[in-house]
Amino acid sequence: MQTSAWRFSGTEGADDAVVKLKALAAQDLIELQDVTVIRWPRWAAQPIVQEHVTEEMSKVSALMGRRKNAVVDGSMIDAARGDMTPGTSVIVMMTANAKIDAIAGTFQGLGRDIELIRSDLSVPEQDQLKEAISQAISRGQGPPPQRTQ
Repeated sequence: MQTSAWRFSGTEGADDAVVKLKALAAQDLIELQDVTVIRWPRWAAQPIVQEHVTEEMSKVSALMGRRKNAVVDGSMIDAARGDMTPGTSVIVMMTANAKIDAIAGTFQGLGRDIELIRSDLSVPEQDQLKEAISQAISRGQGPPPQRTQ
């Protein structure tokens, strides 16, 4: 499993990325283990953290689900919060079996500056991911087409 944190220049960028990531997960192009969204509205004194945003279940079953599934480490969330400024948002995601092209397509079309700020990937893997995202955005490439059954 890989964990990465992505910063967006607007407070809605992370939310838009979550929507796209859920679509990719539904197509089995990425396995989302856990996602945390951090927003820092310009009027707020500090960032607002929303953990486990991909869970769509009751609080009791969500608590039980966290015991079975891996979750984003709190130190990664704290580090990402430290890299923020007012008016930005961050998505911290723990993924498995992710295809680089699928992740690159996730961030295309968000119309905001996107920056990988934290990751537990190796340096060559980070460079490969950054390059794929840069190319996807410059080409205007969207996420891979949906599979038909």
